[in-house]
Amino acid sequence: MLFLIGTGLSYDDISMGGVKAAKSSIKIYAEAYTSRMDNKKIEHLSNTTGKKITLLKRKDLEESASIIVSEAKTSDISVLIGGDPLIATTHKILFIEAKKQAIQVKVLHASSIFTAAIGRSGLDFYRFGSVCTIPKWTDKYKPVSFYETIEKNYSNNNHSLVLLDYKEEGESSIHIKDALEILEKAEAHYRKGIISNASKIVILINLGGEEEKAELMELSEARAIEQTGMACLIIAAPLTEIEKETVESMKGK
Repeated sequence: MLFLIGTGLSYDDISMGGVKAAKSSIKIYAEAYTSRMDNKKIEHLSNTTGKKITLLKRKDLEESASIIVSEAKTSDISVLIGGDPLIATTHKILFIEAKKQAIQVKVLHASSIFTAAIGRSGLDFYRFGSVCTIPKWTDKYKPVSFYETIEKNYSNNNHSLVLLDYKEEGESSIHIKDALEILEKAEAHYRKGIISNASKIVILINLGGEEEKAELMELSEARAIEQTGMACLIIAAPLTEIEKETVESMKGK
């Protein structure tokens, strides 16, 4: 059987069922391309399961998925995934490949940035529109199309969860300061009046970790935020009264 096991956001988010499945497996892989899976977390999971863990890279997932999955024909194989399995297309490919090879698959869920960010923000889950991502910019690659999602959400009076691209070399997301600069350049391109110094933004840093931070502020204030590790943003539509009360009550948590 192939086990796709979510390891959540923090070191201890893996479920008891996930630990049991991993312990029963002949081989355990860990996927570190689509989400953060640093050496400390790998070591912790190895100690928890009592098994050696083989780290998979992007090439392994894109070119060797069928080989990895085929190992589960005769033995239990586990793939540890940051957050919740099947969120990323990569993990869906593993699931589909297993079905093609008539291999049983079991998915063990865990916490995800999608639910954690919305819950921790204090904003109403039902008022969120489509999710978008601010990608890493290069000299030749500077997309701003994510702005269209934010504008559509805002026009529908919905909040926007904005993920920040992962920087593998620093085991962190794009820095908030850089993301805000890209947001402002996207605003200059589209000129819809959604992003300004007064825009209300929820800054979310290292959710599930010891140095977790979640705070609603204006964009002008957010530029001064210091960040180490993973972060994401929520571009807020006008808040309801209950949202205002919830956000205020969660300050300093």
